[in-house]
Amino acid sequence: RRSARALPAMLSDASRALGDSAPPLCVVLPVKGAHAQSAANWRAQCCSHGYAGPVSFLFVVQEEEDEAYSLVKQLQASGSLPTENVRVLVAGLAVGTSQKLHNLIHAVERIGEQSELVLMLDDDMLLAPGAVNLLAHELLSDPNALAASGFSCDAPGRWTVLAHAACVYRLILEISVAGGEGSHAWGGCCLMRRADLLESVPGGVMAHWKNRGYSDDWIITAVARKQRRRIANPPLLFLNLVDFRSPSQLYNFFHRQFFVLDTYPQPSPDEPRIQAHRLRLESYALASLMGLGGAFSAAAAPSVAWQLF
Repeated sequence: RRSARALPAMLSDASRALGDSAPPLCVVLPVKGAHAQSAANWRAQCCSHGYAGPVSFLFVVQEEEDEAYSLVKQLQASGSLPTENVRVLVAGLAVGTSQKLHNLIHAVERIGEQSELVLMLDDDMLLAPGAVNLLAHELLSDPNALAASGFSCDAPGRWTVLAHAACVYRLILEISVAGGEGSHAWGGCCLMRRADLLESVPGGVMAHWKNRGYSDDWIITAVARKQRRRIANPPLLFLNLVDFRSPSQLYNFFHRQFFVLDTYPQPSPDEPRIQAHRLRLESYALASLMGLGGAFSAAAAPSVAWQLF
């Protein structure tokens, strides 16, 4: 079984396997706003990715007034970001889909035909050198794979019932993904073939994205299951500290998780309704059990009981 301890060797092996044959890749970064680490993150993503083949980058924002747009332009003007193969696109306001998904659609439809692979990456994700090579190797080595994806590893930022309830809910996915058996896509770091993102693919990802889509990654996961294709999950986990300070934050987290479960691709006419919604019903039950387990695990520590909320 693969483990995180074998990751350095996997990164090195993947880089050697790709060699000079690594196909052209386009990195799509949907961006909203900027923070103190944005400039450093974007420089690292554009200049230290370590990919063995040609790479281009598409930053995509909702409007030119977004401070991310001006920051990218400033970094290019100062030489901190390259001007060649780095573009900023303005997608406009979303109508009928989530804004992030609208931005992704706008960018993917403008990727040149020369790019064989598309990496969808959150702008605050820092990749280890060789990580893109590993994703590409995992995807290209299996013709039946729809995507290769990293995953978010949630850990409590403070010892509270709220933080544990949210983290334990995600724990079962993280365990399976860390072992390479998850077959789940995560929008923070997900690699696909450009050909699989074309709107001309019947029942494909793009068609479902445009059909009132909300969650980019859960739609990819659902399409893979419907088409009986695999999603590769090499052990690339990105640490995310959860620091919920009020019950309303936890409620909002679960509300968004449950809403996402209702935005899968619509069932086909010949697909039984109970089968189409089985995963959603199972997830509702799992969320309740895992959330309660997280609450009990935090409440079981007497020394921090006074910090529950």
